[in-house]
Amino acid sequence: MRWPCLFASLLLLAACGAKTDLTLPNRTPDPGRDAGVEMDASTEPDASVVEDAGTDASVDAFVPPDAFVPECPDRISVSAREASIPVDIIWVIDNSFSMVDEIELMRNNVNIFWDAIVDANVDSRVVFVTQDGSAPDAPIEFARRYFPVDYRVNSHDPLLALLANFDEYGRHLRPDAITHFVVVTDDDSLGLDWEDFHETMLDLLGHEYSFHSIASERVTPTRENPTGACFTDESSAYRPGREYYALSDETGGLKLSICNRDWTELFNLLTERVAIRIPIPCGYSLPLPPPPGIVYDDEDFTVQYTVPGDDTPQTIPRVADEAACTGSEGWWFFEGSDRINLCESTCDEVDAIDGRVTVDLGCAVEP
Repeated sequence: MRWPCLFASLLLLAACGAKTDLTLPNRTPDPGRDAGVEMDASTEPDASVVEDAGTDASVDAFVPPDAFVPECPDRISVSAREASIPVDIIWVIDNSFSMVDEIELMRNNVNIFWDAIVDANVDSRVVFVTQDGSAPDAPIEFARRYFPVDYRVNSHDPLLALLANFDEYGRHLRPDAITHFVVVTDDDSLGLDWEDFHETMLDLLGHEYSFHSIASERVTPTRENPTGACFTDESSAYRPGREYYALSDETGGLKLSICNRDWTELFNLLTERVAIRIPIPCGYSLPLPPPPGIVYDDEDFTVQYTVPGDDTPQTIPRVADEAACTGSEGWWFFEGSDRINLCESTCDEVDAIDGRVTVDLGCAVEP
């Protein structure tokens, strides 16, 4: 939450957002604060305002003259890191009783997945749609990037569960992301076929996606195994995941066997597909999580660059959007992915002088 400029028009006027480079006379610097830093201007309470207002002095809006009035914090600059194409990964886990062993194997080996994404420095967000207790814990590096959805996923329901919960997890997905779905189940989708799911999900996302299946392949049916599900001496599935495998074929996803007890191999194969960092030229991501006491608000940003041997920051003007970059220099903000992008001409200039981009975060405080 940002501190708005406070208007107590009857009793107190205080300006939080107005900036000034003027020296404020007769002002004693706060202890420990550099008197030369840029400061927010504020006015002292004017008693005449109270008299002119003609209001009842008993109103609840009364603020004692010595009451604390919040001020904008000191401005903070952060180094923006080179951005990469976002990757959103949505898992859906079958919570039926027959999946107890598989869920334990998944949880015991999921660090392979986390480590691969962290090591590759992928701009990722991860969703797990499954009942609480089945979803794994995420490492600290995924603060504000991990979104578990507590939902009981029955044996036949993974595709239905993804659609039913889209409003909850969909708000965390990026419009320009490479999107991966991963299903883990020992059964098939009986309540929804893959074609209907695919058509609906394309409409919801607005772009293509890959669907990866950790389910059962089809084997030759026998009297002992009439459904033709996979089986080993240690595990077996309930039905072949025909709908999931068909969806993987349609979207170019992986088809991995739920009967494979070596989840190290499964996770390695999966992370080879999802833990891929594709840099964006002159795109910059802000640190996650934000610095203590700060919430990001792009309206407060000032984008600057410095060149080697000169620490004087040069301000880059802001343009409305990517289209406004045509024939213009500046930067624009990709709201859906929280990313700063330099216009092409500006990108070329900053790159030519080996410039270092920083962002002045402006005035914002946590609630």
